[in-house]
Amino acid sequence: MMGNSMIDGRLRQDLTSVSVDESRRGMRIVVDEIGGRFTRVREELWKAFQNGTATEDQWRQACQAGWTRHRSQARSGRFSPLYVRIPIGSIDDVASRLARWSGWLFSRTAVIFWTGIIVLATGMVVGHRDQWQSSLGSLGDFFAQTSPIALGACFVATKIIHELAHAVMCRRIGSRCGTVGVLMLCGMPCPFCDVSDSVRNPSAWQRAWVMLAGIYVELIIASLATFVWISARDPAVQLHAINLMVICGISTLVFNANPLMRYDGYFVLSDWIGSVNLRSESSAAFGELLTGKRRSRRTILLSTYHLASSIYRLILMIAIAAMLLALSDRVHLRPLMAIVIILATFSMLRRFGGRMLGVIRGEQAWAKISKFRRTSLVVMTALLLGVILFVPMPRYRSAIGRVDAVESVKVFLPGDAIVESVGANFGDRVQTGQSLLSLADSSDELAQSRISGQLRVAQLQSRLSRRSTIAQRTADNRGEAETQWETFQEVERTLETQLASVKMRANRNDVRANVDGVVLPAESTISADPLRGITTLSDRVGTLAISQHSWCRISVEGQLHAVLQIDARDRNHIRIGSPVRIALASMPDRTFDSIIESVSAIDNDSESVIRRAAYVVTCPLMKVSDTEILGLLGTQCRAIVRLPARTLAEGLFQRCKDGLGG
Repeated sequence: MMGNSMIDGRLRQDLTSVSVDESRRGMRIVVDEIGGRFTRVREELWKAFQNGTATEDQWRQACQAGWTRHRSQARSGRFSPLYVRIPIGSIDDVASRLARWSGWLFSRTAVIFWTGIIVLATGMVVGHRDQWQSSLGSLGDFFAQTSPIALGACFVATKIIHELAHAVMCRRIGSRCGTVGVLMLCGMPCPFCDVSDSVRNPSAWQRAWVMLAGIYVELIIASLATFVWISARDPAVQLHAINLMVICGISTLVFNANPLMRYDGYFVLSDWIGSVNLRSESSAAFGELLTGKRRSRRTILLSTYHLASSIYRLILMIAIAAMLLALSDRVHLRPLMAIVIILATFSMLRRFGGRMLGVIRGEQAWAKISKFRRTSLVVMTALLLGVILFVPMPRYRSAIGRVDAVESVKVFLPGDAIVESVGANFGDRVQTGQSLLSLADSSDELAQSRISGQLRVAQLQSRLSRRSTIAQRTADNRGEAETQWETFQEVERTLETQLASVKMRANRNDVRANVDGVVLPAESTISADPLRGITTLSDRVGTLAISQHSWCRISVEGQLHAVLQIDARDRNHIRIGSPVRIALASMPDRTFDSIIESVSAIDNDSESVIRRAAYVVTCPLMKVSDTEILGLLGTQCRAIVRLPARTLAEGLFQRCKDGLGG
């Protein structure tokens, strides 16, 4: 077995190497001029390859690195449509010119200064965490309303700066820049720059600095965006700044600095531990640990890394699948994307089953392992997979909403009229029967004046007719006068009735409170008022009040509720009484345990392109005093709703069903 590996795995004659003296251990740089790769290995490992004393696993790593005459078939034949590199050309000349003017970023003094700026910005984010949480809650709406082209352009621009930072730093340490191009990562164009020539540099710190230069520059951009976010007053500017903070801050640390992915952090870690191919070596170490061939400290650490990176890649693939489903939903191709994801999942499961079958049969590295050990390992793996798929797990659904006084009484106006005076403003406590506002209705005033004039004329005519009746002496004349007098009296009574009706209608223009309580805005926030600039009810004097909209609300007991809008996909699992944990943006250190008190009907947003369906639930929070209720009204809140436990298999089946159903 060893002999065959050595014959197939002889080193290529075109490889060159350069010895590097380091304080830790002797290292050697292996140069692959054809492949354009530079790799650092330990001196004793390189000598083992030259002398033919390397182990089979070491030869396997050399084969995967492309050093042997027998190239790794897995390395050259595997293609992923989610990871496509498109080379463009060299950027070495541009990087050389930029390096001359980069002292303000990469000199020792500049690094200390910008590091202080990054620390200061981080402290400001922590100190303004209430505002930060509130802005993050609005970021989803910002993404939905902003053009995807604009968001993508912002992302690509920051990544171009990231790669330029790698190139400039590579030139600053005296190394050459290689090819630049575009990496199609999950369909998103991302620039890349080859700085593998920096491996020739003998300083481990300088090599690491080349790898971390992009992260460093993006953190500077995120810090500057933080200052804009803090100082800006325009919500649109704040959201653009938040977007930059997320792209250049959070996502850079999560992806570029993450050693579990083959980005900057991965290569720094590989260089630090002296690994030729960290992913391949960790996978081999995991196999050695399972088969019991080797249990050294390095093997255990590499196996732990392999497990962590595998789990992370699985989570990332699930997140990518969810993202692709969401994007396909926008263009009405969700069933097609669901079929693609199902086929890809089936292919992965088939490969996994093939590996497990190979373990049972004792193929390749498992040939010398006892059948009992192999079978036990497969059974344990199957049991673990069964637990993951079929054991019910608690589920939670996050939601965003606002604090509102749901049980408040709305006050409506009798009709459209001009506001003449206001008797109570927001936050005032009123009693039953207290005047809230007076309306000026010109039509009622004109009708009252007109009827009053007609009534006075009718009263005068009635008195004159009565006197004429008394003065008549003959019976015939007296009967005619009495008839005329009765007619005028009837007209007088009719006008009096009309005048009383007009006065009653005019009295309705004096709107009074029908309950005791605190006056609140008609909506959950004062800014929701249809008239801009209105902050108090007194500002409405002289304006037209519409009867179709409520004038205000009166909170009787000061009870506040969380009004949450939830996506309709879990409507059947969220019922009255479901437990909810709520956090207010204005009280970040306090959480409220509540239950769902009411559930609305599903509302389909027909105006949206994706026609998202949602519904509203209300959860009681707490009773507050008259002085606190107005300040808490409209506060943003985040909630975690606990759903009934469900197995992962049920969830996957339901998602596939929903995806195929469109």
